Amino acid sequence: MTFEIPSVSELKHAAEDGQRITPADVSSISQAESELTGRGPVRGGPAATAQSIAMRQMNFDTKLDEVSRKPSTQISQRDAKEMQSSEGRAFHRAPGFGSVSSQVRSIANQNEVPDIPPIMADVPAYVTKDDAREAQRAESLFYGGAIPRGGMASQMQSAADKVEQARRDII
Repeated sequence: MTFEIPSVSELKHAAEDGQRITPADVSSISQAESELTGRGPVRGGPAATAQSIAMRQMNFDTKLDEVSRKPSTQISQRDAKEMQSSEGRAFHRAPGFGSVSSQVRSIANQNEVPDIPPIMADVPAYVTKDDAREAQRAESLFYGGAIPRGGMASQMQSAADKVEQARRDII
């Protein structure tokens, strides 16, 4: 059997790039390592690393399946935290923007916001650039890094721009 054994760092980099390590991959690496050493897989070697990564990825899949079976209105911050932890371990890096766990976190954040109707008043509001910037930051956190078009923050920014333009026209 001629099989090139990947190094531990190559396996970790493959996981970081999102590559899945299957039980068949673990078996092939383990057999090749056993043939090479003559006594079986080495502790902390490629076969052990591949086995560890494969188990972590299976745990991630199990958690993903568990969360995906829930109604989206019942996804909690705890689910989001567990998904983030599981995804980070499975792929040897912190999940980034657009990852599965960030999507779960976004759903959990939306579930936390109470359904309070907006207060309507016939009073003009004075909105500063700082108010708009703070609203953009809050919306960005709430929506997982994205600011929705036409959202409250963009409306505040538009109002702040109008106020600033009116101030310039007066001066």
